Amino acid sequence: MKQMGLSSGASPLGGVKTKAPNSDYNNHRDAPPVAARQAEVARDYLKRAAGIGELNGHPPGSAGPMATVLKRHNGGRVLVFVMGEFAEMSEDVSRICGIIAHDLARTHVSYYNDDA
Repeated sequence: MKQMGLSSGASPLGGVKTKAPNSDYNNHRDAPPVAARQAEVARDYLKRAAGIGELNGHPPGSAGPMATVLKRHNGGRVLVFVMGEFAEMSEDVSRICGIIAHDLARTHVSYYNDDA
């Protein structure tokens, strides 16, 4: 799991987003549009969790209950599955496919584990 970007024993948390063909679709020079959207959404999850904590009386900069729970899932790193205008997909789509394949392979191989 560690090689897939997850800390050991982490339970991934993910969200599905799209990247619409709007005016800023091709304005990302450093990264493809889906990668830029993935990074934007991942940052927004943490900011929104912190904002909810502040709205509920927690001091700015402190970890409120939402941020605390979010950080339990892979240290706050939310997997963001972004699909673009031309069927391109973010890296996290590949990452979750790898996680699923790894888990299915482990289950399949355990069937052949002969302890006799």
